[in-house]
Amino acid sequence: MLKLLKELSMVPKGLRYKTMIAFSLMSLIPILVCAWVVMIYIVPNINLFFGLTLGNISFILFTCIVISILGLYVTKEMIDPVIKMAEEARIIAEGDTTKSINIIREDEVGDLSRSLNIMTQQIKENMEELKGYEERTKLINLDINKKVLALSGLLQIGNLISSSKELHSILSFITQKVSDIENNFAVLLILADESLKGYTAAYSCNIEENKVFGLILKQSELSSDILAGKLGLENIAGMPVTSAGKLCGMLIVGNNEKDFIFTDDEKELLKVFAKQISIALENDILARKSKELAIKDEVTCLYNYNYMKTRLDEEIKRALVYQRPCGYLLVDIDDFKNFYKTYGEEKSEAFLKALGTILQSSVIEIDKVGRLRDDKFAVILPEKNKRQSTHIAEEIRKKIEEEIWKRVKSDNKLTVSIGVSENPIDGSTADELMEKAERLVRSTKPLGKNRVVV
Repeated sequence: MLKLLKELSMVPKGLRYKTMIAFSLMSLIPILVCAWVVMIYIVPNINLFFGLTLGNISFILFTCIVISILGLYVTKEMIDPVIKMAEEARIIAEGDTTKSINIIREDEVGDLSRSLNIMTQQIKENMEELKGYEERTKLINLDINKKVLALSGLLQIGNLISSSKELHSILSFITQKVSDIENNFAVLLILADESLKGYTAAYSCNIEENKVFGLILKQSELSSDILAGKLGLENIAGMPVTSAGKLCGMLIVGNNEKDFIFTDDEKELLKVFAKQISIALENDILARKSKELAIKDEVTCLYNYNYMKTRLDEEIKRALVYQRPCGYLLVDIDDFKNFYKTYGEEKSEAFLKALGTILQSSVIEIDKVGRLRDDKFAVILPEKNKRQSTHIAEEIRKKIEEEIWKRVKSDNKLTVSIGVSENPIDGSTADELMEKAERLVRSTKPLGKNRVVV
């Protein structure tokens, strides 16, 4: 029965049908009014003919009012949903995709409402999908930036290693770079002490100083739990540092974030930096060994301290076997530090080279000339006793006093003090002869410079 009544009503009808009904109802009003005016004012006698009374006329007017109300109601029922739908559509258009159009009808307005709701839902899903893409894009960009930063850091580290920078500077730079790349994580680099009995903290970033200072660990204490407890960190990741195939340290990063897990990429990056540290350590060992093996001074091209000491030991041993003398001269430049401060590095190096040339030209081929330190030179004189060595030392002193200031174009005369020692009178080892000459030079400085001391 309800279904039949619903079908007979205007509910399932379309807007076109409802519009025609509303128009028809509204059209009856002017027709009835016109009929009433004609009957009352134009042909009043027709009332008698048709038998119309005042009551009939009132009924006509009442009917007109009812029809008007019905017409307005039908029109309102069509207009209101459209207005409501337009307002809600405007809110949706402004970005509020949570809004939906709650108009349940079986005509075109209902169809349009359902279509708009479907479109809104699709827009909402697309926006959520775009947000997901945006988040993934951000993560990808962060990952790319992180890898670019890591690559840049590795290139910088490579340049530092190849330029023979100090190991301390390189390790500090690596530690800071790891901290920068890993979102300011706490970073600790521990290295084996010289005795190889334990590991001591060497470099750190973003870790409290009191937790790092004096931190010395045994190899059994390099576990994550022990390190986390000592450093006050929740999460720890470490990578071993090797040198010549042996464990010599560990690079550690950590933080206090909850439910944090280090990714494979972060572990791989940590491994690369640990490898760079290994390369820096091995490079430093090779550099030190190469310096130890070198026998020439870089500035003067004379023999260096290690060579001179080794050669003096050999000459002393030979002299002892054959019962022959061996002289040794320590040439100390007077006031060289003041000269360096006054004239600078370039002129100081020119002076050192000129002095080396004078020393080399003052001895024969079997004699050896070397530079021990910044302002100290040495001369080994095989087969020369103290008297002969003193004579050579005096000639050297005079040449330097008279010639060297002209060569370096200095306003002040430059002088040297020379200590003379001889094997076996002053010692039977290189250390003893060198120490004797050193003491002689020190003793003469307060008494006056520019002299030979025996």
